[in-house]
Amino acid sequence: MGTDKRTAARTGRETRRVAKDNRLFINAVAWQTRTGAPWRDIPPEFGNWNSIHKRFCRRRDKGIGKTLADAAIGEPAGDIRMIDSKYIKAHADACGAQGGTQDISRTKGG
Repeated sequence: MGTDKRTAARTGRETRRVAKDNRLFINAVAWQTRTGAPWRDIPPEFGNWNSIHKRFCRRRDKGIGKTLADAAIGEPAGDIRMIDSKYIKAHADACGAQGGTQDISRTKGG
């Protein structure tokens, strides 16, 4: 049953607009997920970043993303964790630093 404006006013529920293009929304979310960029950096051709973010959050809170993931995988996904490079700290040797002691006689000019 649909609600008219009078019913919405009595119940305190707002009426919402119908989304224009779902494909554009999916592409915007995929772009943001793929790049890891902040929501504010979504290119303008996808639409207003704030509207996209709010729409994403509403769907996240309803569990729609998990439902889609479960359907794509064919089994419940459970808690999926992602690791981003911002949270991994590397040891100094991982940056290409020379480890150990150096023999001075082997160096050039010595």
